[in-house]
Amino acid sequence: MAARTLIVCTLLLGVSRAHAEVPRPGKAMVKATEGQIRFVRRPVAVIDLSNDQAVRDVANKLLELLAAHAELAAPAVSDGAALVDKLPPDDELRIADAQKKRLAAELNLAQRNFREAAIDAVEGQELLLHVSPRAAISLYADLALALGQSRLGEKKDADAREAFALTYRLDPQRTLDDLHYLPEVVQAFEVAKQPGASGGTDGTIAVRGAGRVWIDGEERGAAPGEFKTSLGLHVVWLTGMLRETVGKQVMVTATRPGDATIMDGPLTRPQKVVRYRTALAQAQDPAARASAMKALAAFVNVGDAVMLSLVNGKITWQTWRDRAPGFSALRELRADPVEILRQLSPPRPVDDPDPPPLHPPPVAQRWYQRRPVQIGLAATVVLAIVGGYMWARYVEPARPWDTDIKSFGAKP
Repeated sequence: MAARTLIVCTLLLGVSRAHAEVPRPGKAMVKATEGQIRFVRRPVAVIDLSNDQAVRDVANKLLELLAAHAELAAPAVSDGAALVDKLPPDDELRIADAQKKRLAAELNLAQRNFREAAIDAVEGQELLLHVSPRAAISLYADLALALGQSRLGEKKDADAREAFALTYRLDPQRTLDDLHYLPEVVQAFEVAKQPGASGGTDGTIAVRGAGRVWIDGEERGAAPGEFKTSLGLHVVWLTGMLRETVGKQVMVTATRPGDATIMDGPLTRPQKVVRYRTALAQAQDPAARASAMKALAAFVNVGDAVMLSLVNGKITWQTWRDRAPGFSALRELRADPVEILRQLSPPRPVDDPDPPPLHPPPVAQRWYQRRPVQIGLAATVVLAIVGGYMWARYVEPARPWDTDIKSFGAKP
């Protein structure tokens, strides 16, 4: 009985230990995941500062090399394209269309089609309200002058005076001569130039929105805010790194301040990247350039960059890192672009020892493959064999036999 009890207890112990060693779902998978080694490649921004096709070809070759590099990588696809692709000609197209409107207005003025000339001038001004003020200011003054001539031809003297006064505000150096303009136009323009021609000099414009405020081509501060100005017609632009340029014409009178409520213009991420790229290309002094580079790198989430430009017909390159020394020296591209990447990831010395081999993550074992389970099962089998053998050899001990059996009753 003792051997039987031992066998049963051993079997139960082995089964219970085997059941305890069965892994929970996902346990081995978690260990395998924790044991993996991940390599993170450093993203590098490739920036074309020239907007030239030959430079773009080199930039695209660099992006291909980064895609196959062991330690470096290209930035996000949309960001990388916005840093290299040809800049969208939004301002150029609007300026070209506004130039066509100016020519059409002047042609209609020559033919005394004043109403049509006024329509052309107004449509040209509306196009320039979405162009950066510095690029739009001169052409906007031309259109205002054409509009003033149109209103004068329509016998709308007050409107003509406001248009001529705006022309002078936008371009204070402008003068008209009798050889190119009618005497009545020259006279009306000279009158509009006089201080207080629009009724006074004390007025305000309340600008509501977000961005930098430009009034009549001059940067005045940040919006929202109120800005002092003269009475009369003005043009207000709101600009900003991450907003669309939008403008509005505002009339300021003695009884009513000007109100320029300009909503924020949404920009897509590629458009924002282009804005950062343009700011870097236009930065003049080293401090502004360093600030523009840091802002771009933070936005596209890189710590290294390659800047390509065109100087005297030759492609030049320069690297930047978010740690000292920052910008490298400016160099001319003389060979394959792969030499540029060596500045960011130099080759390892030949005598460097090979890195230790990577051990694959341990593979989760099944419950019956675990050592404690195998030992328990082996002990169970041994004990079963020993117990069976002892059971088979067991002999009942001899007892004395009483042959004097008289009856089944008790002895007297």
